[in-house]
Amino acid sequence: MNSSFIESPINYTGSKINILDQILPKFDYTKSIFVDAFVGGGSVFSNVLDKYERVIINDKIQCLSNIHKSIIEEEDFYDRVKSLSSSVTDIDSFNRLRDSYNNDKSPDKLFALITCSTNNMLRFNKNYKYNQTFGKRNWNTRTSKKSVIYKDHLMKYKSKLNFSSCCFSDLVVDSDKFMIYCDPPYGRIMNEYGEILNKQITEAGYNCFWNLEDDEKLYNFLKNIDKLGSSFAISGILNKGNEKCWILHKLIQDGYKKMNIVNNYNKVSRVGKKDIEEVLVLNYS
Repeated sequence: MNSSFIESPINYTGSKINILDQILPKFDYTKSIFVDAFVGGGSVFSNVLDKYERVIINDKIQCLSNIHKSIIEEEDFYDRVKSLSSSVTDIDSFNRLRDSYNNDKSPDKLFALITCSTNNMLRFNKNYKYNQTFGKRNWNTRTSKKSVIYKDHLMKYKSKLNFSSCCFSDLVVDSDKFMIYCDPPYGRIMNEYGEILNKQITEAGYNCFWNLEDDEKLYNFLKNIDKLGSSFAISGILNKGNEKCWILHKLIQDGYKKMNIVNNYNKVSRVGKKDIEEVLVLNYS
């Protein structure tokens, strides 16, 4: 990872921290408003704060977007997270915290769970309950260091930040001033005959928040952004073996620009080598 990038303390499946050097230079910096429509761990928006007049941070997982908000708005937020995390010493105490979050959700509980979970990654089931397993870990010195750096960085740009927790389709984009970045947990697979299958090309812990019809919503959302004269960039897996991502292929067929991304997934693959093509699709030059 390039040491010049701000690293979020929130580990997140699908984080773009390792490819920021490839995607950030391709963003449209002529626009004044940046929207991170699927904020996740925050690696993208936190590294463009100096480039835009206003930054909108959104995620349908409300407690996730509220972690970023709480970091800059609540002085004792990290202390609460550290206390909750440090109370987890075994699987039973982890399960108690997990049950507490599922019964009464809050951003400090979610952040604490992430620090204690397997690979520090979150995961939900189809009933929107957190169900990641105990990772035999909790708050540590590395998390503390990253947390301090991250908060100090966000605080410098606090006046620019706006937070929301809605479906991407409910975001208000009403002019040509926007640059929208999308890294969604899509999407439907298209087979070699062009048929759309009831299967997603990626399997991640947040995919329960993504319905198959959201692919079409996102496609129409991006087309509307283009009509308004605003800019969008959407990243993701275009091809995985014989599987193709419908929305990315559709956008490329529509004539939008494709940029290939180099990312070695075979390092983390548990099922052998994968023929994966990751891309960034843009509606501007």
